[in-house]
Amino acid sequence: MPDVDLQALYAELETRAFPGSWTEWVHGALPVTSNASGHAIVLAESDEFWDDHDGSAAAAAGEHLASVYRNYEIAATVVWGGPRLVDITHRLAGGETSPFTELLLEQGAISGNFWDRGERALGLAICQMDKEMAIQVVAFVVPTGELQK
Repeated sequence: MPDVDLQALYAELETRAFPGSWTEWVHGALPVTSNASGHAIVLAESDEFWDDHDGSAAAAAGEHLASVYRNYEIAATVVWGGPRLVDITHRLAGGETSPFTELLLEQGAISGNFWDRGERALGLAICQMDKEMAIQVVAFVVPTGELQK
């Protein structure tokens, strides 16, 4: 069972304004990064892997967080139906730099599963900026229009 109730989290953030510039804040105990296109909320994260010379700690953390991610995905799917995979690779290849692509890249994601909730969507992704950095399960709250591009 996920630690964070995604329905409640989404309800709390669905009308919160997106700031004009990068903003870091905390929602309860959850770190949030926001920009003009959305909010990225860290739901779970591993330690960093600076001393993981053989990669075993990263592999174990990756397996654990994949399980955490699946639990969140199942919980969201039960409530909202199947997600839509959004991949920004084609946008990046076309040279797009938008607040949406920047929000995902800032977390170390190029794709995620998103649930259309009307004017906004909730997304989930497993993110990692670099092999030494923490692996994270991140929820995104973004304008639904970003899913159509």
